[in-house]
Amino acid sequence: AAADVRFLFVGRPAAGKGLPVLVSAWRAARLGSTEAALVRVGDPPVSPEQLRDVYAACDVLVVPSVPTRTFREPWGLVVNEAMNRGLAVIATNAVGAAAGGLVRDGENGLVVAAGDERALAGAIERLAGDRQLRERLGGAGATDVLAFSHDAWADGFSRALASVGVSRGRW
Repeated sequence: AAADVRFLFVGRPAAGKGLPVLVSAWRAARLGSTEAALVRVGDPPVSPEQLRDVYAACDVLVVPSVPTRTFREPWGLVVNEAMNRGLAVIATNAVGAAAGGLVRDGENGLVVAAGDERALAGAIERLAGDRQLRERLGGAGATDVLAFSHDAWADGFSRALASVGVSRGRW
């Protein structure tokens, strides 16, 4: 039988990506009668076209990154990609996209403490059992991510250069 809700993890099994925390949280989550599936992509890597199709088949992106002695998740571009596809997002506070303001708890995603399996399990339970919440967060994320598009980046970079006296035609 097909799952009612598909949660997606995209990344390699490196320590800082938090996959062991996600697996423990998944096992601890009380999903009741909800048919939920955890989809893992990234080892081996998939093409951008394949990843696009995986996003389209899923409902929630989970980015359970944890800081290590040698790694901190700088942003997590998968968050932007998932939001562009209208997925709800669960991220830890160690994910740059959450620390940097793209993922905002309760507004366009759920943010939990890095390494907190119980909090992550709770976020999984909430989204597994509440289609309206998934849709609301996914819709808000799809709107909010527009401020982080390539065009928005280029415009901001151009404004920054202009503010220091460097503009198009002067370089």
